[in-house]
Amino acid sequence: MLSSKRHLLNDISHEFHLPEIDADACVHALCNDTDCHACVDACPAQAWILDDETLGLDIEACDGCGLCVPACPPGAIHIHFPWITRQIGARMVALFACDKSGINDSSGILPCIHSLGLRQLLQLYNSGIEHLLLATAQCENCSRQPAESLYQRLEQLNYLLFEHNKSPILIMQRSNEVWKKVFRSDETVSKGTQISRRSFISGGGQELRKQLLIIDPLNHSEFQTIPPGQLLIDSKTTKVHWPWTPLVDEKQCNGCDACIKLCPTSALNFLKSNDDSSGMCELNLVQLRYEINPQNCTGCGICTTVCESEAISIQSWSLSTAHSIDLIENNCTACGNDFHSPEQHILTQQLKQPNNILCRICQLHNHSANLHQVLD
Repeated sequence: MLSSKRHLLNDISHEFHLPEIDADACVHALCNDTDCHACVDACPAQAWILDDETLGLDIEACDGCGLCVPACPPGAIHIHFPWITRQIGARMVALFACDKSGINDSSGILPCIHSLGLRQLLQLYNSGIEHLLLATAQCENCSRQPAESLYQRLEQLNYLLFEHNKSPILIMQRSNEVWKKVFRSDETVSKGTQISRRSFISGGGQELRKQLLIIDPLNHSEFQTIPPGQLLIDSKTTKVHWPWTPLVDEKQCNGCDACIKLCPTSALNFLKSNDDSSGMCELNLVQLRYEINPQNCTGCGICTTVCESEAISIQSWSLSTAHSIDLIENNCTACGNDFHSPEQHILTQQLKQPNNILCRICQLHNHSANLHQVLD
């Protein structure tokens, strides 16, 4: 009976174009104290409800526009994206039409073209799509008015592709009548693969793999929550912009490791290794550092929420050059426990208290009370 109810709810959701929600991926499920309200801010119908206890969706108010999808940092919200590709000359083109365009064929309709987020655009690109053919109404007169449009998103993404020495994604400017004509033409790729015998014999395996990738990448569950940076083509240069980058202020960071423990995508890591580069292995020097992986960051903001010293910020489309922060291990002069923190933080502390190097617990507490603190 429970299974039947789930199927019924899924059918209702699809019928009314309600967004699907992966509760386990939601920032609020990952961190109780998060202040994320991206879906609420993005919803023009004010259908998302957020208070101190719950996050919910008013299904009567929701019109299924999907603008919450690109706004959700971890990709916990999803709608069904049509997958329509056609060949125009030598170009493989993806077709999208909004529900206000006057085109009635439901198989190619998106509630709003601006619901195409960075993940979806990169999935299109990685599937060989470099051109979009859109059918819209007058977006400037639409009541939805997203905070960030598809065109703005494309401009930012194309700059990243330029840095990676890749060609951009272009929008083909055509009338809605042309869109209908192209839509009615033969499909480029069907549910399966198409490759001629001659092409296969002459080395068409690469083309076959490409077709397998693009059967339906926009709705593949594996890609719905993947950090967009991981979908970018690898580049030899390290000085590139990323969709999101965690920045750590070494003077403020006290080495508590809270961000490391709670980051759901390993955008921040703690590394401990032996350093024998000097050839003096008998010293058994241990290197400690924080590693920053901007390609893994979704911009969820959990790290900024849990950072007690307010040392972390999330920058969007930032140029990331520092990918690691060296840590120094010290012995607390008050409690005697070992702790680690960035060198700049230690230097800042020593300017205030030259004779004391205190761990983060002892910096916060009055030692005259003879309280014993245990570090994790």
